[in-house]
Amino acid sequence: MRVGKKVKKEKKYKVIIVVLSILLITALGFSTLQSFRSYGPDEVNEREELLEAVMWELNSEHNSLEKSEIEDITVLKSKSGIHPLNYEVALNLENGEQLLYSWKDQEKSRVWISNEYKK
Repeated sequence: MRVGKKVKKEKKYKVIIVVLSILLITALGFSTLQSFRSYGPDEVNEREELLEAVMWELNSEHNSLEKSEIEDITVLKSKSGIHPLNYEVALNLENGEQLLYSWKDQEKSRVWISNEYKK
């Protein structure tokens, strides 16, 4: 009698392992697909174009921000918004502040600090 229960238990565990393996493979496949989708050639070109424009802005004569004040630079893509306004370049400063640069208009005429509020 005990041998029958042991066989049933082993079959139950094998089924659970197979189901979990299939779920794991499916999740890995989905994450790989999402990764390729979010870093396609067009996405990379859009990010690089905005980053390049921000770098030109930072090197311009009227920029008052010192390069030594910048801790790191990250390009972000919002899940909402109108193309190309859904991209932003985040400048994280040494003092803990963050400046977000984005395109001023859909024609990409110039970049501006989108989170700077004048009082």
